[in-house]
Amino acid sequence: MDALLLIDTDDASYISDENAEILVDIVGRTRTVGGVLIFASTKDELVDIDDEELSIFVPDEEDLVLRSEKPDVFDGIRDLAPGLHDMGVDRIVIAGGDVTTVAALEDADASDDADSPDGPDDAASAGDADSAEDSVAGELPGSVRASAMAALVCNFDVIVLSDAVIDLEGQPVTWLDEAEAAGAMIKKTADTWLRM
Repeated sequence: MDALLLIDTDDASYISDENAEILVDIVGRTRTVGGVLIFASTKDELVDIDDEELSIFVPDEEDLVLRSEKPDVFDGIRDLAPGLHDMGVDRIVIAGGDVTTVAALEDADASDDADSPDGPDDAASAGDADSAEDSVAGELPGSVRASAMAALVCNFDVIVLSDAVIDLEGQPVTWLDEAEAAGAMIKKTADTWLRM
């Protein structure tokens, strides 16, 4: 059986109307057949928000709504993989906003500073902060990427919906070849049929 896992599909993370329209059909198909639909958020600022407001696709009482403190939802919610296996889920279909959390960026910055024997280099700090942030963000996996790779490790088959995973600017992600090399299937949403 399949589960459709949508990560960080709130208004601020999933900003592309075109990609949202692509996902509307598969979300509807999943609900129609009573499939496993999971909405996950990795954003600290959404911890206290109502479940219905966690996604532009408006989770309902039949949907599984999760909040993870880590970009990898399988690491952030330790009983997720065993619970899905217990339900008979053997394949995860995944899409969403590939968010790299601010906390992860700050942790990486602190780690970089700790690696330097003299602490942060003031001359470098005075330089272009945006390019430093970009290089850190490039090294850290976003929430969809981290969760897709973790699902493979947790012994799930994984389908990444190539036309429904976007970065923070609403653009297609660039890591799909890496996911495919790791064992994920890369498919267009319209070509994906869910097994329920």
